[in-house]
This record gives sequence, structure tokens and C-alpha cells, in this order.
Amino acid sequence: MITEARFIPITPKKIPENFFSLIEKLSDTSKYLIYRVDVMDFSSEHWNKTKEIYETKGGKVILNSRLKDIISNHECLHLTSSDLTETNELSSSLTGASCHNKNEVIKAAQLNLDYIFISPIKNVANKNPALGWEEFSNLAKLFPGPSFALGGLKQEDLKIAKEHGAQGIAGISGFFQSSE
Repeated sequence: MITEARFIPITPKKIPENFFSLIEKLSDTSKYLIYRVDVMDFSSEHWNKTKEIYETKGGKVILNSRLKDIISNHECLHLTSSDLTETNELSSSLTGASCHNKNEVIKAAQLNLDYIFISPIKNVANKNPALGWEEFSNLAKLFPGPSFALGGLKQEDLKIAKEHGAQGIAGISGFFQSSE
């Protein structure tokens, strides 16, 4: 289902002024979008408009699990690593997770998730230490589905990501030019 994806943009927590024009452009190049705006900035109107833009072009908006208690009718869910470790059963038709270590990747495999993000690949401010490409490759081999590289990457990193077993790359600033 998500095996055709090469790039998965993740919305920044703080909504930029040109958000919908960016979403419009991204919906032309990526079938999937992770929606993870800050809980304090969340509005159902914003969520619905984002979904409408993506779904009109045949795409899917995947809700970040931090927002799952606000939106009850989500069919696609992306689990944070902390939500992944606490999850024992799934209720979404498409579910993925962020993984930072072997235990999280194994848990994602046990839950039979549709995809995972493995991060951070490169050093990113205020994040876990960089895993690097070799560790990404080792972790990706533990998951039977598509693994996406995340963390300090640009769209130009797709070739090296694929050489290390990635389905594709995910990111925020590489798609939204966010300073986050």
C-alpha cells in the first residue's frame, strides 16, 4: 500500500503562512503526508482542508498520534515512538511509527505496521544522536515492510537512502523549509 512512496513530508508543528500552497505542491509529488501540527495550533477546519487537498488528488493524510484524541475519525495513524511502545492493538487501516532503536523496530514488526520511519540518520538539533546509514540499514532489515529514513535529510538523499535499504525518505524542513 505505501510501497510506492519515495517521499513522505511531515508538517511542521508551527503552521507556516504559506501552508496550503505548500500542501498543494506537495500533493502533486507525494501521495502521503504526516499531519503533526502542534496541539495548541490544531483546528478541525485546518485538518479538513489539508485532507481535502490531498484526497482530491488521490493521496492520504496520516494523523500523528499526538492528535489522535482530538480527531476520532482518522483512518491513517502515525505513532510516535512513545505511543508505539504503549500500543498493543491497532484500530487504523494504515498505521506507521517513528523508531529510534532496535526495540522499537521489533515492536513495529510485531504489530505488523504498514511502514516505519527510522531516525535520526544525520545529526539534528535537539534530537537523539545520529544513527548513520549503516545502523539505518541494520534496523531496516529487522522490519518486514517499508522503512523510511528521517532526520537531517533532503530529497537529494533518496539515492543513498535506497542504497541502504530505505523505501524512501521522510522529512519536515526538506519539504517545508521550516526553521524547526
